[in-house]
Amino acid sequence: MNDLLHKLVSAALTGALIALVGYISVTVRRRRVAREEAAAPAPVADPTQVLLRQAQQLDASRDDLTAQGRMPEALARAREAAAAWRRLTEARPGRFRAERRAALGRLGELLDAGGQGQQAAQVRQEAAGLS
Repeated sequence: MNDLLHKLVSAALTGALIALVGYISVTVRRRRVAREEAAAPAPVADPTQVLLRQAQQLDASRDDLTAQGRMPEALARAREAAAAWRRLTEARPGRFRAERRAALGRLGELLDAGGQGQQAAQVRQEAAGLS
């Protein structure tokens, strides 16, 4: 009986020591990772992502204003959207050409609707140059 009790206590102590070593190891590892993450440089934000979201929001706003019949405001948003898409195509050549062409097309439509045919023709010519 005494031998069995000795084995049980020994097994319990061994298990507790193994659990304690595991806990300490995990805690040390977590602290090391936290220190490394805190010391790591912050990720650099891609400025084109901000500009892309802005251009998409301007497109949506332009379409909403057009649907509401608020043409002067829609025209202003269309100009802003075309400018944002222009900056994107300059920042990332070869990308966003189709989006810029579409924004210029909508701007041309709004200019035509507002009786500004000459400016609309210039915008369409710019859009055609993107093909």
